[in-house]
Amino acid sequence: MSLEVKNFEFQGSIKTISIVLAVVGVLALLGSFGLNKAVGWVDFLVSTVYFSMIAVSGIFFLSLGGVVQASWLTPYKRIPEAMTKFLPVTFVCMLVMYFGYHTLYEWTHTELVMNDPILREKVAWLNEPFFFIRTVIIFSLWILMAWALRSISKKMDTDGSEALSLKLQKYSAVFLIVFSLTISFAAFDWVMSIEPHWFSTIFGVYMFAGSFVSGIAFTTIAVIKLRDWGYLKGIISDDHLHDLGKWMFGMSVFWAYIWISQYLLIWYANIPEETEYYVLRHDYWNAQFFINLIINFIVPFFVLMTREAKRNTKVLMTVACILLFGHFFDMYLMVAPKVFHHYHAHISGYGILQLLQFIGFFGLFVFVVGRALSKMNLVSKEDPTLEEGLHLHQ
Repeated sequence: MSLEVKNFEFQGSIKTISIVLAVVGVLALLGSFGLNKAVGWVDFLVSTVYFSMIAVSGIFFLSLGGVVQASWLTPYKRIPEAMTKFLPVTFVCMLVMYFGYHTLYEWTHTELVMNDPILREKVAWLNEPFFFIRTVIIFSLWILMAWALRSISKKMDTDGSEALSLKLQKYSAVFLIVFSLTISFAAFDWVMSIEPHWFSTIFGVYMFAGSFVSGIAFTTIAVIKLRDWGYLKGIISDDHLHDLGKWMFGMSVFWAYIWISQYLLIWYANIPEETEYYVLRHDYWNAQFFINLIINFIVPFFVLMTREAKRNTKVLMTVACILLFGHFFDMYLMVAPKVFHHYHAHISGYGILQLLQFIGFFGLFVFVVGRALSKMNLVSKEDPTLEEGLHLHQ
């Protein structure tokens, strides 16, 4: 295919800003630890898990595209490929989290577990060695799947054969199954086990929904900025932006559906060990509880409802940024209330330090993704689905 595409150059202000933001984030995290160790570990876990979910969403997009041979993804599939490059970073962060287990997870305290009949029944699963092993296995599988998908995609730079497409399709089908299992285990282990008496069988789906929305939001921002900078000019049309807008709109509704399903089923059943999750958040985080619903559902639902809004770059950028922060906020509400209640801790600096950490991790994420993009062809020219993807119509 005679398609001239300039490769991305990660340099100049974007590189400098991403480094500065990452440094600011580290300083803010150190500030949290300095004020309160429990708050520091909560902040570190939230940022680590949240950006792991964004990075691993790239595996889902690529696997989904591979299974159904989706042409809509092909013109910008190098973005989710680059997103997966952040997984080794969060893997290291999760290894560091080992030193915070006793602060965050009450099931790591042997004496407490032995005096709690419910926790004693969960020892076979909730014990430190097995927890750590599962974390290593989950990240190893994610990194391996991401590497395999990127390798096949790289070969499509020069090989557009049917055999390679069939290989991608087969791998992707398996990877979707592995992804669904591992993201569920990750949700149960890293977040839900913070409140080991509480459980929700839909929690893995809830985490997946947030991961999907956050990943689409970042992809939308990257696509728009790359087109503005001239890299994807003539490749990404308003129809592609409309498609991304529909994904953000639709998956925000899906997230809200899972949110309300979990909430209503637990609330009207009124089983004490289940309702404690929401009682804690209503009693101490009630305003934030409903703000979360507003920014992650109400705003994108009404703003992106029209066709014109989904094709407007300023609207898409605004909603994407709101959703990125919104699901970080959602993750904080999943993690912090139980730990803060136990240690009688409070969010530091009216949330300013946490906001700076979010911005800092985002800067580090942009740095890693930007470097990865600069080391690959921005478009896979021999991908057999590219021609159809370039002529997407909405």
